[in-house]
Amino acid sequence: MDVSLRPVERDDAFALAALRLQQDREQGRASRDGFLVAYADAFLDDFAAYRGWLAEEGDGRPVGCLLAQRVRKLPTLARAGRPEWWYVQQVFVSTDCRREGIGRRLVHAAQEAATAERVRFLRLNASEAGRALFDATGFADPMDRLREWVPGQEP
Repeated sequence: MDVSLRPVERDDAFALAALRLQQDREQGRASRDGFLVAYADAFLDDFAAYRGWLAEEGDGRPVGCLLAQRVRKLPTLARAGRPEWWYVQQVFVSTDCRREGIGRRLVHAAQEAATAERVRFLRLNASEAGRALFDATGFADPMDRLREWVPGQEP
């Protein structure tokens, strides 16, 4: 399969929206009017906060993506270098292109960029479908101290 990867650009907002729509529909979510425009607008509003890669077939059809949000903390005395990490929000490959190594290539592209840019770590929440890919590409449980608080929930 002739698929190339490249970094996401502003002009890719609708391609990313279409891939998100595919992913959500695959998970049984109903689409809603205006979703593509709302997604594209939100992505463009925060474009500088993201790093991403798009997988395209030879004819330019987008068939996969990885999108990571850049999280920047203020420097501390304990952390030398660039205090940035990436939260991988989405890794998706179209159904007809799976089992071709595209997901692995997308993850490797993010890992290579993170290494080159001295990012502290990549973090994600793996679905059951993605767990094997992330395990195979070196993701592990980071710590048992990770906690979450949700407004409105009783302790």
